[in-house]
Amino acid sequence: MEGSVKEWLAAPNGVVRKTLESMGTKIQAEFKVSQTSDLSTAGNFHVEEAADTMVGKNNELGTKDIDALDISAVILDIDRVPKFGKLSWDDRFFLEIHATNNGESHNIISQGQQGVKCLMWDTTFTFNVSQTSRLVFRVLGYDGKDSEPLPIGIAIFEVDELLQQNSLIRRPFLSSAAFVHIDGIPTLSFRAAQSGATSSTGSLSLTRSLGSFTQELSAAVHRAADINVQPRQPRDYDQDKRIIEDAISRASKDNGGDEHLYPLLVKIGIFVSVAERLAKLHPYANIAYSILATGYEVIRQQIACENGVIRLMHTMQETYDLVMTVDALPHLHTQKTVLEAIVQQTIECAFFIRDYVNTRGSFAQVIRNSVLNVESQIKEFENAFKDLQRNFQSYMSVSTQLTVLKILEDVQDFGTKADFRDMHYAIDARCAASCAVHLPANRAAPPADLITSLQSWVIGDSKESERICVLSGPVESCSAIALLVGDRFQFASRLGSSYCFRGARYNDTRSYTNLFSTIARDLADRNVQFKQNLWRAVGNDTSLRKTRVAKTQFEEFILAPSRDVIWNGPYLVIIDGLEMGGNEATRKEVLSVLVEKGAELPRNLRFLITCQPEDDICKAFSGQSHVLRRQLGEACSSLAMSRTHNHQDHAST
Repeated sequence: MEGSVKEWLAAPNGVVRKTLESMGTKIQAEFKVSQTSDLSTAGNFHVEEAADTMVGKNNELGTKDIDALDISAVILDIDRVPKFGKLSWDDRFFLEIHATNNGESHNIISQGQQGVKCLMWDTTFTFNVSQTSRLVFRVLGYDGKDSEPLPIGIAIFEVDELLQQNSLIRRPFLSSAAFVHIDGIPTLSFRAAQSGATSSTGSLSLTRSLGSFTQELSAAVHRAADINVQPRQPRDYDQDKRIIEDAISRASKDNGGDEHLYPLLVKIGIFVSVAERLAKLHPYANIAYSILATGYEVIRQQIACENGVIRLMHTMQETYDLVMTVDALPHLHTQKTVLEAIVQQTIECAFFIRDYVNTRGSFAQVIRNSVLNVESQIKEFENAFKDLQRNFQSYMSVSTQLTVLKILEDVQDFGTKADFRDMHYAIDARCAASCAVHLPANRAAPPADLITSLQSWVIGDSKESERICVLSGPVESCSAIALLVGDRFQFASRLGSSYCFRGARYNDTRSYTNLFSTIARDLADRNVQFKQNLWRAVGNDTSLRKTRVAKTQFEEFILAPSRDVIWNGPYLVIIDGLEMGGNEATRKEVLSVLVEKGAELPRNLRFLITCQPEDDICKAFSGQSHVLRRQLGEACSSLAMSRTHNHQDHAST
């Protein structure tokens, strides 16, 4: 029996009467239908209209922003579904996820991979939703004959419900079409988490370091910091001072036996809260905190015998002690230049500390083969912080030079010999020059949690981390994210290169034939070891320097020079609008080398690639362990699946 839920609900008193016929026998069936808060999972029935109605009703509810939700590891277990009517395993199957937020509808479509009696999606789907939103999952099949996709089934979830579950989510998948023959009910499983919410083992959570700082403390810090901005507002300055000093004292004592790193994290954590007032500084202060927090356990265990590193940590803590005194808080807004320099220096030293204690063998090799001396380097870092302390105390707004890790700086006038001018280079291709031009000024800010998630991926120190992140979705959203992430890592002196294919293309030279050569020349400006290795490879080979072959450029200009390079912290390379560099045929070589050789990139060199979900790009990166795939929801009023599939058919022919 099948029927329309809308018609059943309209029956007199909700009582539905039906006559069934089987092999000449008539059976009278009678049942009662009533609307409840959710859908029953028993039996097979039409739920498409009910789902649309429920999603529509949700728009009228109050919303609570959670920034962004990630859906990943989606699997449809169809062990008990022997066939799909007109469809077969030779056909294509697509997952459609529909969500609403503040009256806007967002959709994602992604082609699945056939497993053993299951369909799989290895992409992380990201939606800007609220806790009161509802997600509707549909799986559809396309045999290339019908103009419309054939529905397989549907499942509906409340976002609030998903956020309360920490494990793999499983739900029976309901059939929504009469032609689908089902012996049982298949199962849809996936993981859901707020973007940016990470729980890796061995890291110090933000909750631990700031757990003793109550809402009262946060309010006191902000009142103290605002005293000169709003002098007429009544307040008890002495009481605020006691609250702040008592909280800092309690947190410093509760260090779990860690007298070095934990107190530093506490002070940086408080500064993160204060930096919210200084809007530009807040995200960078978060980066500084995250670097040390994610490597907390390793650093804490390894620094016991590292007197120089311990001394550096104490100097950094003294700097934040000075900045975070109650008497200094009201004047922070007048010292933005010095505070920016303190945060930049903190990021540089945080990467040095994390990588030094984790890769001391590599550093020891560098010491033997170069002029670098770790003790003198640490002393330079200490002096940089002491200079910043003096600048802060004297209210000096000066241009402070960032003190960085020095490796192979004095290599026999090498810098004057390296000349890469005949290596193909795309002028004005960087995101700051291209992305900003074509993006509307009134564009919505990207979800903060998604940005945090991408930052965590870049600064992650795991050797197993994906080297490449492919972010697909609407053009404006992807470019806005590329621009914002690039700006933050540029501030941290960690933007290795950026190449934007989008924007005006008048008389420019952007193409796949100079993509990797441009990136290589930019990286040579960031790391003197890389620059030396690159020149050794191409200095006496004019033919190689001038090559336009993407595969050769990636292998000889990026992989080979980077193999024995010491990167202090990560460097980010951004490629925005990959699909815009040419057609599918010319793109094939670029995709091939990223897929086949991308896993060989050093662990501190990360590629963020944004694009629209073109069929060839999705297929190339699907199932690659060194590639993190993300797809953003696209705002639209209705979904034209047939147009999407027709486009994909055209792209693949």
